[in-house]
Order: sequence, then structure tokens, then C-alpha cells
Amino acid sequence: MKVRDPLFILYVHDMERAVNFYRATFELTLIQHSPGWSMLRFGGSTIALHMLFPGNTESTSPHAGLSFQVADLDRAIEEVVAAGGKHLVTREPDGFVPVRMCEVQDSEGNGIELRQHIGKGPDLTSIK
Repeated sequence: MKVRDPLFILYVHDMERAVNFYRATFELTLIQHSPGWSMLRFGGSTIALHMLFPGNTESTSPHAGLSFQVADLDRAIEEVVAAGGKHLVTREPDGFVPVRMCEVQDSEGNGIELRQHIGKGPDLTSIK
């Protein structure tokens, strides 16, 4: 499978504080900012900040960290499993999130997120 556009996801409890920290400390370029999801670019990579709102059912989990964009999520899952990895869960897009994504584990049990952009708007995780 060909992957592109590495995205490192960090879960945060205070979006403004986290954005300010990464901009001021590391001089990262802010490319998207919202109360729930912000992205900062550096070189050929992106750090995404994902807000954990009170009562949110998501949590910091093994997939947080490494995330790869793929052209075909279903095919990518098949390739991970065929290579000795494990498929954990797939999440379909909703009104706010324009991607299909899944959590997989590599052959050693390390978590990885795979994502397929299906939204009508621009894919801001794509590095040009």
C-alpha cells in the first residue's frame, strides 16, 4: 500500500493552550484551527491536535500518534491483516469529520491510524 502525508495526532484538554504552546515553542505554522481539531505544519509533516471534550467517549488510545493517509481504506485494512497485523475498528465519517478512518495494529501490537479523505472540501492533511 502506498501511504502519504504523515500526521501525528495529539489529544488535548485545552485547545487554545495547546495551539499557543506549539506555535510559540516550536514556531509551527497553523493551517487549521477550531475548538475540536487544529493542525500545525512543520516540514513535510503535520501535528493534529484533537480536543477531548468533557464526556467525550474517545480517549487517548494506542492509535494516537502515527496516522497515514491511504487511497482505499478497505484495501489498506486487507493489506495490514495479510501482513500479520490486526484490524481493531473502523469509523465512518459524520457531518464534521470528512474521513473514514480505522485503528489497526502492526505485527508487534503497535497502534496505527489509517485514514481515507472522502469529504467534498480540500484535504488539509495533504502536503503540497
